Amino acid sequence: MNAKTDTGEERNAVPDGFRRRISDILQAEIRDGVILGGAVLAGKGGKVYCELAAGHTSPERVSAMDTDTVLDVASTTKVGALITALLILHSRGLIDFDAPFTEYLKDFSAPLYEPLTVRDLANHVSGFGDVRGQKQRPYFDESGIRMLENMLITPPPHPPTRHACYSCWNYILLSLIAERIAGETLTEFCRREIFEPLRMNDSSLGKPGPDIPETRLGQTLGTNRPGEISDFVAMRIFRDGRCTGNAGLFTSAKDYAKLLECYLRGGRTESGKALFGEAEMAEIRPDRSVHFHGYRRFGWSVYEKFLAEPMFGSVLFHSGWSGQTILFDESRAMYGIVLTTRCGDYDRAKKDRFDILHELWQAVR
Repeated sequence: MNAKTDTGEERNAVPDGFRRRISDILQAEIRDGVILGGAVLAGKGGKVYCELAAGHTSPERVSAMDTDTVLDVASTTKVGALITALLILHSRGLIDFDAPFTEYLKDFSAPLYEPLTVRDLANHVSGFGDVRGQKQRPYFDESGIRMLENMLITPPPHPPTRHACYSCWNYILLSLIAERIAGETLTEFCRREIFEPLRMNDSSLGKPGPDIPETRLGQTLGTNRPGEISDFVAMRIFRDGRCTGNAGLFTSAKDYAKLLECYLRGGRTESGKALFGEAEMAEIRPDRSVHFHGYRRFGWSVYEKFLAEPMFGSVLFHSGWSGQTILFDESRAMYGIVLTTRCGDYDRAKKDRFDILHELWQAVR
């Protein structure tokens, strides 16, 4: 188990009992073949209070997992890159979340059950989703470019719903919208408007940065080597020269912390520059009056079955299928990050990440 110090300052100020329980969870997962390795980082008030890591970055066990290990963080890309980009565009008056999404994708030609807003896409209540019993997604093609074209002519299989029906389809459409509004690729927009201002030097969309050595890359589920994208749709889209924000963000726990600290500062960088502001924070703040599985506030998750009940209505979070969960609590000025390289049971891995985050949340007031 790795634990770090920073210029002499203790970075594991979380009480021993909490840290021991977190360590035991990670070690049990590694022992039982649930994850290859994991990194945990938590902070409050701009200071790290827990940092530890265990296991290895790949099946070959060449490099130890650490909080500066860079890996594809799967669906946490949705909030870490795409939703953040949309909040920035909203702060500039360039997008109305309650406008029909077709105002921004005028070449979308498929019929709809009823008009759908940008917010409907962000909250997964649009009806765009998988079809039960159908092996492949309605828009799928081996060509990433053809998939994007298919999404503009394929209707939602289901009518809009109150309860979320989680689907990457929504976020690929949102990616197209963001690019149309920004007038550039999502990759470039996120690099200039998010990663560079926050000094997230290890973060990039589509592939790891060229200066990151292979020894710092983690290998996620379903890939052949470290530094590849797990999601089969995002992989094809980036491979074929386009961009998406449903998956494919490469980052480390240390870099992700910089983004979550920005949210805790109300959308500001460490120097005080505003990426977005109070109006955008109001869009995502959790609401305890609404309580159902999959409930979201403009993309950020508010409730799901593995979340400890006391945390509901206080924290915002998001998870990735290959083993990542991030969380922040504006009221406690704290964040927690658990990045793992899952290789086993999905439900156990996810529950264990939430157990770790609950420990981190309980450790601060």
